[in-house]
Amino acid sequence: MKPTITIIGAGISGLTAAVYLHKKGYPVQIFEATDRAGGRIKTDLVNGFRLDRGFQVLLTEYPEAKALLDYKKLKLKRFLPGAKVLYDGGQFDIADPFRRPSSLFSTLLAPAGSIKDKINTFLLKNKLVKLSLPSLFKQPQTETRLKLKEYGFSDTMISRFYQPFFSGIFLENELKTSSNMFDFVLKMFSEGDAAIPELGMEEIPKQLVEMLPEDTIHYHHKVVAIENNSIHFENGTILPIEKVIIATEATAFASSYIPKEKQNFQQVTNVYFEAEEAPTQQAVVILNASTTKKWVNNITVMSNVSEHYAPKGKVLLSVSYNGIPSEDDAILSENMKAELKQWFGQQVDKWNHLQTYRIPYALPNQEQVSDEVITSQIQINDTLFICGDHLLNGSINAAMKTGRVTAEVIHQQFTNN
Repeated sequence: MKPTITIIGAGISGLTAAVYLHKKGYPVQIFEATDRAGGRIKTDLVNGFRLDRGFQVLLTEYPEAKALLDYKKLKLKRFLPGAKVLYDGGQFDIADPFRRPSSLFSTLLAPAGSIKDKINTFLLKNKLVKLSLPSLFKQPQTETRLKLKEYGFSDTMISRFYQPFFSGIFLENELKTSSNMFDFVLKMFSEGDAAIPELGMEEIPKQLVEMLPEDTIHYHHKVVAIENNSIHFENGTILPIEKVIIATEATAFASSYIPKEKQNFQQVTNVYFEAEEAPTQQAVVILNASTTKKWVNNITVMSNVSEHYAPKGKVLLSVSYNGIPSEDDAILSENMKAELKQWFGQQVDKWNHLQTYRIPYALPNQEQVSDEVITSQIQINDTLFICGDHLLNGSINAAMKTGRVTAEVIHQQFTNN
């Protein structure tokens, strides 16, 4: 008889492990401390707007997502390949002319670097598309900012495109993130699209929950200890267990079971505004490449990507700041509007602050990353296992991969006994 698998945490990695174990016929129970599944991927409904907790996207070429998720049911809405860039002299559009042919001349003429820089970008993307993921992650790792210089990009191309674009993905401004993570993300962008489910990012964990039997997940159950083959809850309840997977954030319950260096993280603050008028009609990320930027890393008109993110006739703006500032929500939102006013003028005065999310643990630190997880990282002892993106890299793909591999390790051990 197959053992019951108890999973602590209903984030993406825990849900993925549960789905794969359920498919193999294991009884699964998940205990989640909060009121709903999803971990760091949640979408709140506020005054008719859909607010993702932090600006997040799904890269459609993630191998693990493609293998498990039903993209058609998610009704994915795709961003246009490229970006709008704000800089000290104005603003410009830059795009992949092979995917947006109409952007060829504007991209070549854009003040984001030389034509050589843009040809170099095409050659790099072409190289990465041909490179397998195992080969990509076996490359020597250095900081992304150093790798960009090694790739031959000019300071202008780095400061006006690569730095603002990837600092919004890595959630750190100095681009100290591993060069292998840069290559991986650029490869994913080159092969597929950035997208969001039309009803918000939480549709992803919701879809995973739907793959599980009803009542698999027990909400408002915070685990505080594992002792003597039992888990102990905050409310004093004790439950015997057979096999346990810890699938929380690295700084939460999992912190007692993983190395300190795996507990470093990046923070982000995400501010939402409602408006009557959009600063652009394009479904693109707007990057702040100004040399004087302080409050805004990027801005996205979410309702341009999916009209379901805002009530009819309204516009939803998502603005991101890397880190967590000391200023209160009111001052922060006004500072952001003041910074953006130089490009968008008086319309900014009519933006109304909707909500601010200060996210202490937004991504694991990614100065060293990998794409392969070994059994010794997953298995703590005969009873206890662990999964999560902190084991590999900060991505939905990594979270799902560790969940799948953990399920496979448990199944392999059961079949071998």
